[in-house]
Amino acid sequence: MERVAVVATAVSIAVIIITLSVVVGFKQNLRELISGAAADVTITAPQSHGIVSSVALEECEALDAILMDRRIERMSRFTNKEGVLKSDENIVGVLLKGVDSLYDSTFYQERIVEGSFPDLSAEPRKKEILLSKRVAQRMDITVGERVEMVFIDERDGVIRDRFTLSGIYHTGVDFLDNSYAITDMRNVQRLYDGDMITGYDLWLTEGVDAEAFAEDMDNTLLDLYFTEGVLAEAFSMQRLFPHIFGWLATHDVTALAVVIIMLIVALLNITTSLLIIVMERQRMIGELRALGMRRSSVIRLFLFRALFILGRGMAWGIVIGLALVVVQHTWAVIPLPSEGYLLDAVPAAICWGWWILAIAGIVIATVIFMLIPATFSTRISPSVIMRYE
Repeated sequence: MERVAVVATAVSIAVIIITLSVVVGFKQNLRELISGAAADVTITAPQSHGIVSSVALEECEALDAILMDRRIERMSRFTNKEGVLKSDENIVGVLLKGVDSLYDSTFYQERIVEGSFPDLSAEPRKKEILLSKRVAQRMDITVGERVEMVFIDERDGVIRDRFTLSGIYHTGVDFLDNSYAITDMRNVQRLYDGDMITGYDLWLTEGVDAEAFAEDMDNTLLDLYFTEGVLAEAFSMQRLFPHIFGWLATHDVTALAVVIIMLIVALLNITTSLLIIVMERQRMIGELRALGMRRSSVIRLFLFRALFILGRGMAWGIVIGLALVVVQHTWAVIPLPSEGYLLDAVPAAICWGWWILAIAGIVIATVIFMLIPATFSTRISPSVIMRYE
């Protein structure tokens, strides 16, 4: 019975460690990927909802002054337009995002698998484009080849343009790899009438709450509308991608349910094991009580025995759980279908704080529950046991 309790405790601890690692990993990886691709806060016309619109964001000195906020670490303008990549055999719809020379391309630079990032400062401008590995494979093109794009203008006319594929990136996030193509902002502006700007990407200084900043910025932009007539709105990542953050919130509930179930399994096994030990040691308890051992001493005796069982199980569980997490964190041996889970491998974060908190909670809950069988041992009457023997 002790071995069963040890194994059950080890399995419970290992599952809890892995569950917390995966949930925290999902949040960290997706937040890092989304913030790298979409910025912490985006300012656009309200009609575009932070992504794309034919409505331009009017530039003015008052708006420039607002964007000098010290909480903003860096800023970049962009112009977006939806289009279709077209060849003789394939058609793929993408969002062509044009960025300026101030754009921080670190996110894409680190994920380029072939070629290079488009040259944004060339004079004259270069008609280069960065596509995802998935889109490039669907279009059957390689770096250096030219690809045609088709757009619809404001008058429902068809615009055709050609770009040279400068590089191929891969993030592993399905909606990013299927949707985004990057180029020089000047290439996108020429598709509109005039130097149109869709919006601003804002990356905030470390520690600044993006939701609170977006709310403050919205209030400031509302004042700007009444004074200057400039219509703009700030969108945080949570507002731009509510389906993703809502999906992550459901993982929190799932993780909590798994932790509670595993905790119950560990508690039931250890409590049952200790009750059986108490029943098997009735004669010993009777003799100890007859020799003058106090009730509190008997309780401590069985608590120490239960803690020994718990300690063995936790030690094995921690070793097994950490080993599996480290293997997945280092080599990503377990893949995921990115169509359903956004990432192409199961994330495994190293989250010591959550692990320590969970294990400490398990120890406290287990000690409290172990008092039940330990207290039961003191109800055994020495005279009854000695007479029975």
